[in-house]
Parts: sequence; C-alpha cells; structure tokens
Amino acid sequence: MNKILSKEQFSEKVFCMEVEAPLIAHSCRPGNFIIVRVDKNSERVPYTIAKSDDKKGTITLVIQEVGLSSTKFCKLNVGDSVLDIVGPLGNASHIENYGTVICAGGGIGIAAILLFSQPLKRRETRSSQYLPEEPRNL
Repeated sequence: MNKILSKEQFSEKVFCMEVEAPLIAHSCRPGNFIIVRVDKNSERVPYTIAKSDDKKGTITLVIQEVGLSSTKFCKLNVGDSVLDIVGPLGNASHIENYGTVICAGGGIGIAAILLFSQPLKRRETRSSQYLPEEPRNL
C-alpha cells in the first residue's frame, strides 16, 4: 500500500498527488513511468512520474480524471492509500550536457517535462520550459 501524502487540485479534472514510494523514488529516471492499481477492482493504469524525492521517498503524479480508475484515484484524499504501484518502468532517457535546452509541452503532457528538469540542472545545462496556458476544463 502506498499512502497519499499531499493532494492539490489544478483544475476541475486534474490533480497533483505526492505518493509514498521510496524504492521507486530512489531508482526512477526521466522517461520512466509507473503502473497504479487503486484497489482490487481497478484496472492497472500507467502514469508519468512528474517528480521524485529520494530523501522523502516520494513520487509526484499529475493525474487527469478520464475513466473509472483515474476517477477513483482522484477521489482519494491525503492519508488514503492505493493498493499497489509497479515501477519504475520504461527506458530512461539519456541526459547529457547539451548547453541550452528548451522543453516544450502542453496540457497534461507537461508532467513529463518536470522530471527532465532535475538532471538538467545538476548538469548545469541552461534550460527553459515553454508551457502554454491550457483551457481550464482540462
């Protein structure tokens, strides 16, 4: 069981949640994702890891209510837990010293950009994010 430590509502159907997941927080890299199952009756749904904090043992997810399982997830509150999280999965992206990097994204897809900004800063790469304003009904 993975406990929800914080929850913030970004728009009517988009939420940001910080979830306890120390092993995933320690080993995830940009480009990785997780699979979440909210309860025993939920389907397994992939989510992008927006941020990880190895010291706190947490991962941050940006979730949009779309179907039954994501709606169940978004209805949970701080202190509630999800049944299981599997990850990190996928192939991590290779990050180098590129000089200047511009990251562009829109909508719910901007969550993926956030995890890339951490290693870019550690490599002293100058980066800018372009995140256009989205409609409020996302």
